[in-house]
Amino acid sequence: MKNKAFVFFSFLLFLNACSYLESEIEQANRLAKTYQLDIKAGDTRLFFPEQFLGIGGKPPTLEMESTSLEDSSESLDGIETALEVYPEGFVSKFINAIYISGPMLMEGAEAGGTYSRNSIILSNISDKNGTNFNYENSLRGVHHELSSLIYLRSPFVNLAWQGLLPESWSPASSNYEALMQDRNIGPDYKNGFLSTYGKTNIENDFNIFAEFAFSEPEKLRDLAAKYPTIAKKLSLFITAYKQVLPEYQQGFEEYFTNTGLSDIAIKPDNVKITINSDFSNVKPQIIH
Repeated sequence: MKNKAFVFFSFLLFLNACSYLESEIEQANRLAKTYQLDIKAGDTRLFFPEQFLGIGGKPPTLEMESTSLEDSSESLDGIETALEVYPEGFVSKFINAIYISGPMLMEGAEAGGTYSRNSIILSNISDKNGTNFNYENSLRGVHHELSSLIYLRSPFVNLAWQGLLPESWSPASSNYEALMQDRNIGPDYKNGFLSTYGKTNIENDFNIFAEFAFSEPEKLRDLAAKYPTIAKKLSLFITAYKQVLPEYQQGFEEYFTNTGLSDIAIKPDNVKITINSDFSNVKPQIIH
C-alpha cells in the first residue's frame, strides 16, 4: 500500500512539473541573468532613443506605444531563440538591454524595431499575438538591430561593401522612404540584395544579411551558391563578425563553418570603392 501511495504521489509531482508554465516576467528575468542584459517593457519614455528626439522645437520622429511583458510572450520567445545563436557573452558587449514596445512609427511609417547606443528596441503588436508575427519580428529583429552596432564598428568592411553595389544604385533619402518600399516587388538577387528593404541603404543591406545568416542560414547558403554578389557580400559580413571582437573570432568561425556559410562565401577581389552619399541615420527593421 505504501508503495502504491509513493508511486501515486510521484505521479502527481510529475504532472505538476509538466503543467508548470513559466510566466513572461520569469522568462525575461531568466534571459536577463543568462545573457547579462535587461529585458523590459513598459513606459517607453524610459528607453526612448535620443537620436529621435525633436530638435529646435520639432516633434520626435519616433512614436512608440507601451506594452507589457505579459502581453509579449511570443516576442520573448523570439528574443530567446535569437540570443541562443551567439557566442557566450558576445551580445552584452554591445548592448545592456532589449526593450519591447507596442506599435512603432518612424517618421510616420510602421517599423519593427530600432537601436540606440547600447540597447535595441523591438515592437510587439498585441493584435497579432497567435499569428507568429511577433515571434518572427523579434527573432529577426534581434539579429537585425544588433548587426547595426557591428556595422558601425566595421568601417573597412563597409567601404568594401560599397564596391559591390550597382553603379546606378543610390540610397533612400529617409527612414520613411526606406520603410515604405513596395513589398510586392521581389528581391533583386542578381545585384546582391536579399530584400527590397535591404536595397535602400548599405546599413539596411547589412542588417538583412544578419537576419538571413542567423535565422535562415540554409536559405542564404542556397542564394549565395546561385548569385556571386550575394556570396561576396556574405564574405564581408562574415569578416565583420569575426573581426569586431578578437575574443569571439573562434566562436563565429565555428558558427559560419557549421552552417556552411563560410564554404559558399566568395572573397571579393580588387573591389572598386565608390563613396555613395547616405543621408539616413538610424536604420529600423521593417515589419514583415
